[in-house]
Amino acid sequence: MSDLHTIVVKTIGSKNVHRSVGAIAGLASALSVIVGTLAGYATPRGWGRVTMALHITKKPFIVKLVPLLTGASVAIATAAGLLGFYLWLADRQGEAPDHKSEGDL
Repeated sequence: MSDLHTIVVKTIGSKNVHRSVGAIAGLASALSVIVGTLAGYATPRGWGRVTMALHITKKPFIVKLVPLLTGASVAIATAAGLLGFYLWLADRQGEAPDHKSEGDL
């Protein structure tokens, strides 16, 4: 079990993982914007919008897909931010001096 913990800590501590997750988060955000724009164009207009609001007709699939895609992109971006913060915190703790100087008593 400790071997698994060591492997996970080394993998998360890698700067390459942080860069990769950041790139994936950017791609997911861009895809979310593109799909959201397309969903805006696919939304019915005029009486079609009224019938959709009254649940007489169904929403287009892309309109149903947008909240899921947006939620996934937010989750990936949050994970990238937390990983970046963890790596920044780990670097700061590694740079902290271990002993006090004579003037800090």
